[in-house]
Amino acid sequence: MSTVPRPPAYRIVILQLALALISALIAWLHSDVAAKSALYGGLTCALPNAYFIWRAFRYSGARSAPQIVQSFYQGESWKFLLTALCFMVIFQRVEHLNVLALFAGFITVQLGHLASAKVARL
Repeated sequence: MSTVPRPPAYRIVILQLALALISALIAWLHSDVAAKSALYGGLTCALPNAYFIWRAFRYSGARSAPQIVQSFYQGESWKFLLTALCFMVIFQRVEHLNVLALFAGFITVQLGHLASAKVARL
């Protein structure tokens, strides 16, 4: 009996981490604070998404359908909460912050989803 292989969703996380680094390097042309802020923004998107991917793709197979659905809902809920928590910690704890670079890094990584199907070959 053959099984369907799991999708290589980890490639999406690698792409997002690479985009976070690229956005930080580009922001570094402006200043060190902008680079740090862009990196924080990129990681604020990439790390909760990594948790979601780990959570959502733990199960496979038709018999695991209820667990798969539950994992997707729980993973998405936790992803939202982790993203909000990351922003809260950044705004409370980081003294020198370039807000524009922070959101530019976040949006850059978020837009990486447009290329993620091609990268992960889904």
